[in-house]
Amino acid sequence: MSQPATADLVISGGRVIDPASGFDGVADVAVSEGRIIQVGANLAVPDAGRTIDARGLLVVPGLIDMHAHVYTHMGVSIDPDLAGVRSGVTTIVDAGTAGPYTWGPFMHNVIATAQTRTLAFLHIGRTGQSSIPEIRSAEDIDLAATIQTARDHPGVILGIKLRAVGPAVATMGGSMVDLTRQAARESGGRQMIHIGDFDAGPGDPAITREVVTRLDAGDVLSHIFTDRHGSLLDERGRILPEVLEARDRGVVMESSPGRGNFSFAAARQLLDLGLLPDVIATDITTPGRGWLVYSLPEVMSRFMALGFSLTDVIRMTTVAPANVLGLGDSIGALAPGREADVTLLREEHGSWIFRDLNDATLPGDTALVPVLTVRAGELIVPDWGPHPWGWLPESDGS
Repeated sequence: MSQPATADLVISGGRVIDPASGFDGVADVAVSEGRIIQVGANLAVPDAGRTIDARGLLVVPGLIDMHAHVYTHMGVSIDPDLAGVRSGVTTIVDAGTAGPYTWGPFMHNVIATAQTRTLAFLHIGRTGQSSIPEIRSAEDIDLAATIQTARDHPGVILGIKLRAVGPAVATMGGSMVDLTRQAARESGGRQMIHIGDFDAGPGDPAITREVVTRLDAGDVLSHIFTDRHGSLLDERGRILPEVLEARDRGVVMESSPGRGNFSFAAARQLLDLGLLPDVIATDITTPGRGWLVYSLPEVMSRFMALGFSLTDVIRMTTVAPANVLGLGDSIGALAPGREADVTLLREEHGSWIFRDLNDATLPGDTALVPVLTVRAGELIVPDWGPHPWGWLPESDGS
């Protein structure tokens, strides 16, 4: 193996797992001037400026949280760095907190100042989630402003978000999805559509079938494991056929729990029926960091408790979201020439329980704990953690 150029940082001796390349083994990662210059075993790096001993740790591409709410001080949004680099996440995507009328302060006061790479889906509702429900009628959508705002911020705004819930389901039906699709296509992005309405009452309409038939390859269907009104299961407990058709044509299946859209029972049922998530995320907010969600590493641990492998959950939080977002050539992998976004995790074994919105519990024996975040070569230490005791999930008491 050729000798790398002088590095200012070497992450040494960790278990490197890079699903993008298929590599899984003990190796070093050499970084110079904020970029990865080489990955391999026993690198002979002359005059390394700093060496991190990663023995016993997992070294993975910088984690990507593709669904969060980080418009600081807007509603229940969380600070992007608290949910981001202080939690092992190097890239975070705000899922529609801002609409075109509220975008400016978000861009200039939050996105531009965060250490975490912060990207966004723009809400089709003109003021975003500054108030809930965001859309009551067509008057709450300014299509021209949405398209123009997205066009004005290429590379930051990745698509258009809609929550297919609330009063607009009755007043607009599938037409609000049509407007979202038009805005996404005319601004060069993709759709992200939220399903699962926890405010709906008996007899209220649901438009899940209409949503999924309007999604194309690369569009994102969020909260696939919800058991709320408008879930992916019919009254007989079968997957809606339109959902399977959408999956087969390349619609992205995303599972983020948030505080109200994840059920273990629904997840088990859908998994048993063969519907797997392509991407896992958090839908984290400030309250969510203290209840049910906690962090992306804990969501990854939850999915391991559901039966996914360590490699699975790393893939679904690195290369998979990178490719979905059209950024697979720049993030989501450990490769020479890439910006040095790296997450160091500790894999802990014990007895924990995870809870869903119905307070159902699931036992787990593996937990992932963030140890160090490397963002563009800069070292950032995670904070104390979302629980009073730190990062580990709730103990089962044994």
